[in-house]
Amino acid sequence: MCENIFKELLGEMMKSEFAEYDNPPKWKFSLKHRIAMKRIFAQYERNKLKVNERTTAVELPRSRLNFKQRIVLALIIVLLMTLLVGWVAVFVSKDFHGIVYADNTHLFAVNTENAPTKIEYQYTLDHVPEGFELIKTVSSPTFVYTYYLNNSTKQTIVLEQSVKSQYDPHYDNEHGKFDEFNINGKTGLFIDFSTEKLNNSTFIWDNGDYIIEISLDLDKDSAIDLLEINKL
Repeated sequence: MCENIFKELLGEMMKSEFAEYDNPPKWKFSLKHRIAMKRIFAQYERNKLKVNERTTAVELPRSRLNFKQRIVLALIIVLLMTLLVGWVAVFVSKDFHGIVYADNTHLFAVNTENAPTKIEYQYTLDHVPEGFELIKTVSSPTFVYTYYLNNSTKQTIVLEQSVKSQYDPHYDNEHGKFDEFNINGKTGLFIDFSTEKLNNSTFIWDNGDYIIEISLDLDKDSAIDLLEINKL
């Protein structure tokens, strides 16, 4: 018999022999098995619910502190550090708080609520002494720097305007100290950096919307007359 024909006959016999298993009856689990599986799935659902409840219970609330509250909290932490290690101190005034280090004071604005977060309008000095000229103005969305110079004497006047939320400069406290001033309705901070060879006064105040700083190569009495500013 041809080998190929033999293989075909053998294949047909095998198909016929196992044909009854092509459509086996649908398996039906016993009642005991079905009850056991229902119990297992019910227990699983109860355990999952408990896990979700525990997860929700320990979820921490998000911080709702505004910028001012965060500053106050930071100052409280610094005060505690001061009491513990004694290497920093806290500076507090009407409109400013700060951290006093050995060689500088890190200053912050206090009344930041409802203040503009961008420069919406700019200020300029109402007038400058004779001989001073406007040299340049540099501005960004949160800061304006205006520079005046007397070419003959090389004295300078600098007007700075900052949004409160971004105001956090460091001031040298080795060569000057903060004093409060109240002039023509303005209340703020004054620093005298004058030396034997050069007069320099710095005035800082909160005008309601922005922090204004004027630094002049003049003594305090001469500088007071230049604190008037106007909107552009």
